Amino acid sequence: MTDKMSHSDVHRTTALTPDIEMVEPSRFKIRNVKIDGHGNVVKVQRGGSYQLSFDLLHDCSGYGNAVNQVIVGLAGQDRAQASVWNGKQRSGGGLKVVNAGTHVEALAEDNPGPAEWVNVSCDLVVPDELGVYSVRARYAQAYQGCLMTAEGRAIPQPEYQDVLGWWKVDRPEGPGPESSIGTIIVEA
Repeated sequence: MTDKMSHSDVHRTTALTPDIEMVEPSRFKIRNVKIDGHGNVVKVQRGGSYQLSFDLLHDCSGYGNAVNQVIVGLAGQDRAQASVWNGKQRSGGGLKVVNAGTHVEALAEDNPGPAEWVNVSCDLVVPDELGVYSVRARYAQAYQGCLMTAEGRAIPQPEYQDVLGWWKVDRPEGPGPESSIGTIIVEA
């Protein structure tokens, strides 16, 4: 089941302007969201797979040396659809392998300097049912996730399933409207 609303409600509650950033306090910021190369609100004729891309600034220096992830999906679903960023405290600074030689080894960013904006992308699948679908983001700490920057996508990475289950960790309904980064409207 997905979180859908009427066409008139979408502009009041989930439509964002290009200058607005989504902020997960003390963790990350998202800006410049594009769905299939357009803005962060698109109208489509049917469900299917759509490319999501955005700029991400992860700066989580207050949480020690944990490996963090940013995950995305549709409101109302039980799991996230994609892990788009994996790393330590700050985004940028190049690629490395974290937890090397363990069962939670993964490609990540580990930037010892100031956090840098990075661009990530993934595909999202929207149901083939008329409605308004809110695209949302949140953090995870599942030890492993994908790094979907241009450099990360150039290296084969497994699809980590545990990280997608963080969609509802500490948020029984999943990420709320404050976590919205875009909207896909499936219309006739």
